[in-house]
Amino acid sequence: MKKTLHIVAKVILSLILLLPVLGLTGMLGEPTRDFYNSDEAYAFIQMLTEVMFINYIMAVVHIIALIALWTKRELLAALLVLPITVNVVAFHLFLDGGLLTGGAILGNIMLLINLYLLWIHRNRLKTLLRAS
Repeated sequence: MKKTLHIVAKVILSLILLLPVLGLTGMLGEPTRDFYNSDEAYAFIQMLTEVMFINYIMAVVHIIALIALWTKRELLAALLVLPITVNVVAFHLFLDGGLLTGGAILGNIMLLINLYLLWIHRNRLKTLLRAS
């Protein structure tokens, strides 16, 4: 059961991590106002879309995390994606109407899987968190 849960979590996280890469190819289309619950959230996404370098950085980080995730470097993948996950959750919490909105679902799932991966590798994190 644990192994099945682990594989399912990795597959779901992999699909979520592919979204920024697909976004760069234009397969997802441009974001529209009806995707967001506030004008501020839409303006923020528009600004990120216009600047574009953030999208490229996110895509590269997600590709590296995908490779790490499937080459038995799950902790590295979780640590790489953690800052992006926190920003996605914070965006929905503070700009887009809360964590229970439709747009926040993928961010919430990403956070739960990220926390799961950090939890199962917590013994390896102890040395990182120990005072030197």
